[in-house]
Amino acid sequence: MMFTTFERALNKIITILEEEDIDYMIVGGLAVSYHNRSRTTNDIDLVVQIYPRDVEKIIDHFPEWKDHKDSFVESAKLGSLFNITDFETGIRYDFITYKDSDYNYCAFERREKVEFFGHSCWMISIEDLILSKIQWYNISQSEKQLEDLKFLLLDGDLNMEYIRSWVFNLQLKTYGLLGE
Repeated sequence: MMFTTFERALNKIITILEEEDIDYMIVGGLAVSYHNRSRTTNDIDLVVQIYPRDVEKIIDHFPEWKDHKDSFVESAKLGSLFNITDFETGIRYDFITYKDSDYNYCAFERREKVEFFGHSCWMISIEDLILSKIQWYNISQSEKQLEDLKFLLLDGDLNMEYIRSWVFNLQLKTYGLLGE
């Protein structure tokens, strides 16, 4: 069976995270693709529940990045993003460190075990993906975020009460996207 570069990269990172017992969920453009809007993306975005000691576990699988370990550990300590390009596949992995909050806890608990590209993996729920896109749109006013939102909001099975509740609690502007 022939696998695409993204399939190989996804399989590789899922295998690493599960072998190292690091909880994760797929977010971003790849999650949008899973939720039925095929669109191009250049990376695999992952929210990871990671501690600084876990960074070395990941880096062990990417020896070409060992010289950058200290900066990745520092990023994990600060709760910020770090990324690694897998030179074998050419795909960049963006590791978004889990930040403890009521909403983030809830979103992580709602992640779903799904089959994607023939692999079992943890995916952000569609409602939390929508909330994430609203948060990013509030920051960036990006057309890409807006187009993703418009498409995702077409799903007829959305838990709109959940979305509206967190929009209110997180004090997000929705720009009329939720029909209010």
